[in-house]
Amino acid sequence: MVAGESSGDLLGGELLSALRGRFPHLTAVGVGGSRMRASGLQGAFDINDLAVVGLVEVIRRFPRLRQVFLHLVRLLEQERPRLLITIDLPDFNLMLAKRARRLGIPVVHYVSPQVWAWRRGRVVKIARLLDHLLVLFPFEPEIYAQTALPVTFVGHPLTRLAVANSPRQVVRQRLGMAEDERLVVLLPGSRHGELQQLLAPLVATCQLIAQRMPRVRFVLALAETLSADDLVRYWPAGQADQDRVPIIIRQGETYDLLGAADAALVASGTATLEAALLGAPMVVVYRVNRLTYEIGRRLIQVPFISLANLVAGYGLVTERIQREVCPDLLAQDVMGLLTDGERVERMRSGFADVRARLSHPMRQAVDVVSDFFVEPANDRGSSLL
Repeated sequence: MVAGESSGDLLGGELLSALRGRFPHLTAVGVGGSRMRASGLQGAFDINDLAVVGLVEVIRRFPRLRQVFLHLVRLLEQERPRLLITIDLPDFNLMLAKRARRLGIPVVHYVSPQVWAWRRGRVVKIARLLDHLLVLFPFEPEIYAQTALPVTFVGHPLTRLAVANSPRQVVRQRLGMAEDERLVVLLPGSRHGELQQLLAPLVATCQLIAQRMPRVRFVLALAETLSADDLVRYWPAGQADQDRVPIIIRQGETYDLLGAADAALVASGTATLEAALLGAPMVVVYRVNRLTYEIGRRLIQVPFISLANLVAGYGLVTERIQREVCPDLLAQDVMGLLTDGERVERMRSGFADVRARLSHPMRQAVDVVSDFFVEPANDRGSSLL
């Protein structure tokens, strides 16, 4: 199994846990994060070895990426696993799938590349490399209808997993909040590149809101793929001691915080869907290296960058991209959410529609993958990579 970011680790962890429930002696090796390791994944590399954003960032990290890739190819050649499961990270994982197919190892890929957004011509190539594709959105199977590739909409696991463990009031009490205080939650991303680009403007936004609006509490939900040291590394100069803006840092409480939030600033990605499913009024932020953005702007063919808006089919939440990721605009956006109750209710109604669209799968992911273990194994063991 190979995943390269926090969202892939979430999907892989749930899938591996379910598989081990059916096949207790199954062995899984590869690359993943804390959730996949907790479900039994073994491997020499961590998810952060593959987690990069944008073309320029990939070039900078190429030596490490190549090292991980060659390690995985050696595992395929030496272990000859029953199955290779690749999760998202399409450019890297489809190259690995090609090597697996040469060795006669079946490949299931989990999460369709965003061919509906850009590079639609990849559909035929993807179909040649895979034995089955598991997709998260109900509109995706139709995209592959002209190929022979089996494609199954398995529903989005976040409709089950994105659930707060504690009620809103309990979370607020845990934070020491008074009844009249409002909670703004920051999700600056799960990768180093996102912290580097987004942390400073988000902290400055909190400063402006604190100056303009009383009784607002700020909490940063630190992704499990990052550490407190990472946060210190990218914290903006002059704010290191947090004297100007008291921002509480929490890790492992993201869903509780989103469930209790009056507003959230969320890095574009799976987190926007998590926030929507938890009913958190949000503003989506996206900023990358300028060259990466200019290349992407010419290739992307969809009107929105956030999954919440893409699933809804309209501009349900505000998106701030590149130069718009500035404290003045973001502060206005967040204060609007904190003061306009009708707007928030409309947003939450839209979030309910998003949940409904993602909650009716054709089959479960574990059912599809289990088919590869109940068919004749030839000379392979009961393992997956």
